[in-house]
This record gives sequence, structure tokens and C-alpha cells, in this order.
Amino acid sequence: MRLSKSSALISLVFLAACAHKPSDKAENLTYVGLADSKTSFVRTIAPKDGKCPTVQFAKGPGEIEVLPTQEAKFDTATLCEANIPEGTKTVIVGERQIAIPESPKRIIIFGDTGCRLKGNYFQDCNNPKEWPFARIVKAIDKENADLIVHVGDYHYRESCNDPVKCAPFKDTLGYGYRAWEADFIAPATSLLQAKPFVFVRGNHEDCQRAHEGFSKLLTPLGENSCSQFQETRYTSFGNMLMVNFDNSTLSDQKLDPKSPEMAVWRAHYRKMVNMINSRPETEVWLMVHRPIWGLAPNWNGPAAVLPVNLNMQTLTKEMPLPKKVKFVFAGHIHNTQISTGNHPVHIVMGEGGTALDYYDAATRRLIPAGFTVLPSNHGYMVLEKDTQGKWIGTVKGYEGQTNFVCSLEDPKMPCDAPVKNEVTK
Repeated sequence: MRLSKSSALISLVFLAACAHKPSDKAENLTYVGLADSKTSFVRTIAPKDGKCPTVQFAKGPGEIEVLPTQEAKFDTATLCEANIPEGTKTVIVGERQIAIPESPKRIIIFGDTGCRLKGNYFQDCNNPKEWPFARIVKAIDKENADLIVHVGDYHYRESCNDPVKCAPFKDTLGYGYRAWEADFIAPATSLLQAKPFVFVRGNHEDCQRAHEGFSKLLTPLGENSCSQFQETRYTSFGNMLMVNFDNSTLSDQKLDPKSPEMAVWRAHYRKMVNMINSRPETEVWLMVHRPIWGLAPNWNGPAAVLPVNLNMQTLTKEMPLPKKVKFVFAGHIHNTQISTGNHPVHIVMGEGGTALDYYDAATRRLIPAGFTVLPSNHGYMVLEKDTQGKWIGTVKGYEGQTNFVCSLEDPKMPCDAPVKNEVTK
């Protein structure tokens, strides 16, 4: 068929747009979530032919345990899941293999990845410049990482008021599987099926919002009911311990330290501190969603920096984190920031795709000593050790370009910054 020049041009534009539109479908996807030694899990979504597969767990040369997966449901999706036996080094489903590192050497941290649709707030989920999560995943695919940590807030597609703008997304709004598939599962497929994940719960996955999808898709088997907080997970990698502490529902507004609510959180926090102290590992990384020592811009008033989270700060003053806690990683604030002081090095990495938080010049002048707030650019952090055995955090953009290199164990926290300004996409 011969096209006119104008028709051909329209067709090319249409095809180009389709070629870059993020995929919102996932089928026969198998992935691994790391938790405690007995609750790490493997899960398959939408298995081929609707039949749950068996899984091979390789523990060493010639030592393979074969187990069936059990069927579960989330909304319209069929899930197949199994606990990972202790000592497993590789999970094998069909032709896919996911290696579990004994001691990860290259770790990716990111979070706050979903496309924000809520009421009148509109982020164009079909525009990879506005919502670059799929581009970030492609960049991470090339990093050859051992482990991926998502610090929470996977789901943002709640509602959409504009009948014209919202039309392409009407089938992927709400808290059901299609919203989860479009917002996280499908764009992250290549990464999920290749590397093990640590999944931290975010405030968008609380009991009033997307908790069911988080519980069914990204938590250990059997945790289907919603609770104020999930039990803390302790994932051991030899001498390193990753602690996944759920503070997703703890208010950012300061609570009365003597209130019953703070008493509940105090018990949750103390239990975690006591467990860390009892463990043999000498290097601990604490993973949370809400920061302990973070700074948020004042979105609804004059220039100001707001401390986040005051209630976590109250708890750490009452009972400091153990000295073997080397790093605290968080999300929640949609930028990258690092703080030091009389506490472990604290890193916020909330630039995984959702709308960013920006700090204007007046706000930046108010940032106190001990805080490094980097220019806001979508991306992720790569952690690996330098030749002296010290951890380096490389902040990369959505195309995999290096934006900052931070010596995380240097008391002065220098961040070499090839990129000086916030990127306009």
C-alpha cells in the first residue's frame, strides 16, 4: 500500500511513539525476594499454560532440591510460589536461573518508582521522559549487579480526573493487579527475572492503599493480611547483614513520645535493635522507607527544609542504633541526599521514576551542615568497594550515565559531581 507523505509521516510518528511506550504486560515472570533465611521466596506470575512450575534449588555441585510451587491469586493474576530452602545458591525455573550472592560485591539501590496518577495530579506514564522507570531498568540491566534493593513506593496509579489525559490509563488505575503490572511488574521484568531483590514496603503500600498487591506479590508466603508494620527481615550475606525495617506507616508529623502509638513503634524499633546486637555479623545495612535523617522541601509554603522523620529520630535518641550499623538507606523523598553526623551514614535514594522533589536556590541555602542534597535527577545508586575496601556510591541517571561519585565512608562525604545542575529531560 502506498502512503502519501503526510500519512507516512503520521505513521512514523505513531510507530516511534509505540516503540518507546513502556510495556504494561508481564507473563511467565519468575523472580526472587530475599527475606529471612527461612522466608525468602520465589514467585512466578502468569505461568505458561496456566500451570505452576516446579523449581530447582541448587545448593552446590550436584546438590539440587526440586520442589513444586503452590498456586495463589491476586485479583486477576495467577501466582505460583515457594519458599527458598536455606543454603540455596541458585534458583532455577525452566531455563531461567537467579543466583543468590554469598557476599554481594555490586549492589543497586533505588526506590519511589511508580507513575504518579492521583486526582488532578498527572504524570504521563506513556512518556519515557516524564516517567523514565523503564529506562532506568534498562540501564541497571547493564550494571552486572549481584543484588537489587528497592526502598519502597512501587505503586502510584491511584486515580485520574482528566477524561482526556487519563483515557490511556483507565484500565491500569486503582489497586488491582493491572495497576501493579503496569506500574512495577512489567517495566521491571528484565531485572526481576535476572537478579534477587530485597523489597522494602513504602507508605504507598499501606493499609489504605496498595497493601494487597505488595503482600501478594512482594512479601514472603502467607503474609496476606495488612498490618501496621511487617516483621523485620534479616538477610545475611556472610559478615554483612541487611535489615529490612518497616516504618512505612509511621507518620512524618511529630507524635507525642508518650502516646500509645509511639509505644507500639518503640517496641517495634527496640526489638530490631536488640536483634541486631544479638547477631554475629559485623557490618549492618539498615533498609527503611521513611528516612530517619532526611530533609524535605516545603511544598506548600515559604522556603524551608523539613526534617523527616522526627519520630524515627526520637526513637534513635532514646536507643541509638548499634555501632555496627554502617549505612541507613531510605526513599520517600524524591531525590538523592546523604547525611552524616552522630549516626550511621544515611542515604535517601528516591529518584526511581516518580515525580521528583526539587529544591530551589532559597531552599538550598537553608540546608544545614552534614547534609548533601544532590540536584534532582531520576536514577539509581550503584554500591561497590574501592581498592581500599571502602564503599563507593555512584549515583547514575536514567541512561546509566554517572552523575555523582560519593565516598560513603569518608567522614567529609565528598561527592565528585560531573553533573552540576538538575537535568532537564
